[in-house]
Amino acid sequence: MTPAMARDVLVVATGVSGLLAGMSADRYVVQVPAWRLLDVMTWAEHSRHADLGNGRFLYPGLAFGATGLAIASAIAVRQGALVGVGLELPVYLSALLSFLGLATTLFAAPNLLRLRASRDRVTTQASFNAFHGWGLLRAAFQFLAFPMLLWALCALARPAA
Repeated sequence: MTPAMARDVLVVATGVSGLLAGMSADRYVVQVPAWRLLDVMTWAEHSRHADLGNGRFLYPGLAFGATGLAIASAIAVRQGALVGVGLELPVYLSALLSFLGLATTLFAAPNLLRLRASRDRVTTQASFNAFHGWGLLRAAFQFLAFPMLLWALCALARPAA
């Protein structure tokens, strides 16, 4: 990978991670508190149309994209294609946090996928609780990856001493 390509990968990683972080913040600061006040069966119906509708393409695409680009940036740093004072720590942390966010999805997603068919209230409430318990952790990892990438861009822009 050339240095210019590695820089571009870092910039795109930051943008995709920022989108994912923003969506995660919206979900856990705005949406989930509101869903907690409504009937859980309404959440399940919404989730079937949103998360299991168009969301089944958007959310995984952003999560895999952000993680793949963060890992590609870390590889570029490791191979010397992306060089800057203080660049290693934020790039490696962003790759780790992005990966952990994606890995946490393995625990959250089955709870949402369980909603494909209508379920009873008790099962749906358990799915809601588990999905958003794991989802909050996932969102925290994804959200924290974004400032690491911003930090990396700042380190890359800093002139060498």
